[in-house]
Amino acid sequence: MTIFSKIRKFIVLMPLSVFHAPRRGNSNLNKLNVMYKCIYFICIILAVILFFRLPQAEGAFNESMAIDTKAISLANNATADPPGIASIHYNPAGLSLMGNGTFLSMGAIPALMKKSSKFEEDTNHIGFHNFQGDKTEDPLAGQEGKISAGMTFIPILNDTFEGPMVGPIFGLSHRTPGSKWTFGYTTYAQYAGGWKYGADDPSVFGAKSVYMQHLLYASPAVSYRINNNLSIGASVGLGQTAMGITMLMRAPNEIVNITKILGDATKDMANPILDLTVPMPLFGGGIGVYDTIGTVELNMRDDFSPSYILGALWEPFDWISFGLCYQSAVKSHMSGKFSFQYSEDWQRMVAWSGSTAVMQIISIIFDLPYNVEEKQTGTVSTDLEFPQIINFGIKLKPIKQLSLLGELHWAQWSAVRENDIVFDQKIQLLQLSKFMGYTEGPYNMVETRKFKDTLNWGVGIEYQLLDWLQLRAGYEYRKTSTVPRYYDLLYAMPTMHYFGAGLGVKWKSIDIDLALAYMVSEKNKVPAGSSVNMSSYVLGAGLQNPYRGLNYEERLHVYLGSAKLTMPLDLITDPIFDLLPPKWASKWGSKSKKVTEFKPLRDTSITLTDNMRYENKFYFIENSE
Repeated sequence: MTIFSKIRKFIVLMPLSVFHAPRRGNSNLNKLNVMYKCIYFICIILAVILFFRLPQAEGAFNESMAIDTKAISLANNATADPPGIASIHYNPAGLSLMGNGTFLSMGAIPALMKKSSKFEEDTNHIGFHNFQGDKTEDPLAGQEGKISAGMTFIPILNDTFEGPMVGPIFGLSHRTPGSKWTFGYTTYAQYAGGWKYGADDPSVFGAKSVYMQHLLYASPAVSYRINNNLSIGASVGLGQTAMGITMLMRAPNEIVNITKILGDATKDMANPILDLTVPMPLFGGGIGVYDTIGTVELNMRDDFSPSYILGALWEPFDWISFGLCYQSAVKSHMSGKFSFQYSEDWQRMVAWSGSTAVMQIISIIFDLPYNVEEKQTGTVSTDLEFPQIINFGIKLKPIKQLSLLGELHWAQWSAVRENDIVFDQKIQLLQLSKFMGYTEGPYNMVETRKFKDTLNWGVGIEYQLLDWLQLRAGYEYRKTSTVPRYYDLLYAMPTMHYFGAGLGVKWKSIDIDLALAYMVSEKNKVPAGSSVNMSSYVLGAGLQNPYRGLNYEERLHVYLGSAKLTMPLDLITDPIFDLLPPKWASKWGSKSKKVTEFKPLRDTSITLTDNMRYENKFYFIENSE
């Protein structure tokens, strides 16, 4: 039956099949009626989603940006068409499509991030005035910035690398000929992102440098092929979560401006009585409203952040398959070191608070710092959560050479409500922040996030042009998970458009995947006063408001490249064994082992990697006619 006659029969019989499905007596339905029930089930799910009005198609913070070469070329539309060893991440059930025997996959994913930003003074901003009544100009107004380098944390060395980010691809899979069990292992960065700004860039007050990543250094997996149509799989992730932040601090608000005005007004006032009670100038001269208060640096990690992934792959017909994958949340309790480096103006103000007995008593009563510290250092900790994710994919093959892919990706980013960073001592900056409306205390640096759940969508296409060449392309829409009211330059990612393209090449017994991808954000604007983490006019609305009175505009570009090789492990081990003494080679070399004859499982996929089967120790590819 041709695909077109199947479609006609489906259209004619679908209204009737709903009455057959619930009846117990119809247990011997043909495969086409089984498909009808599947379609109805999917329609019911979509109807429930529309009824409860779940979030519209929205993208992600930074999940699954650079995992695997094939997935990059398809823009992450890989749940129903799992990409070889990377099935461990996208859908562990896809391991059942790997060949019999042992296979090695290895490669790399270099990434380059470019971000341009602009800060313009809002026309409605009244501004701040000095002691003489003149308006104080913001030196950041009219300035532009851009990322100067990427930032990556190197686990073993416990250090950071500045430059283009490179993600590793490495994995092994094994299945005994004739077995329904397939085992795999891989390592990859499930979440990753990092960048650094130049010293004079206006963005340094939001995040001079930042890196955040979750690296799975061990991810064993297993899949089981129930029958020729259905496979299930699971993987366990043993990972390390790391985060580092460096930022400059300033506080353009009325309270800080008052310290400078009073400091300038009392600059030349002094007498013996005041010198013993409240010395002049007040606040030690004060701090300028646009002056840098200091620099904060945080470096934290959790070396054991476990997670797991469950997946199912169903191929009811040659021309359609479904994939479903659940990725658990990753909860990390990170700890590390911090430092607060304070400016000279800040140190003078703290010294003024403890300069006399009267001032010390006042400082103790109001829990203000009065001991001068040029730098505070110690330990710090925080809890960080990456959300649970559900991926659903479908693959259609209108003709044998062509595969059409569609995806939905749901992520529960609403689980991230705030970032609470806990210090082992009172932080002078937080002690004084309470006079600006900060209520979280001197030990905790809290910033509200209130991320929203996201529901991505994407499409992909694969075409088997020749027996040895496959073409791929994909698109994914990733709307930001950040609420505009809490947007900042530290954690927020704007809405992104993900374009991918690539090819698969069969060369002898080696499968070669190549990919290029481009991610670009919509022009993102944050008007002055709209974000409590960036530019709010409300005193105490947020701890960080370094860009008060400034309109912010940004554009983000990410460039990805990737190459991956997949091959039988024998291609590497056999030459090594040939160098060994004959006695050892005959004992351990694969050439001495007899390959068990078996009946290959039916495979509906046309991809190069998925069509490779280990038969008599050689690859073969299905006829692509």
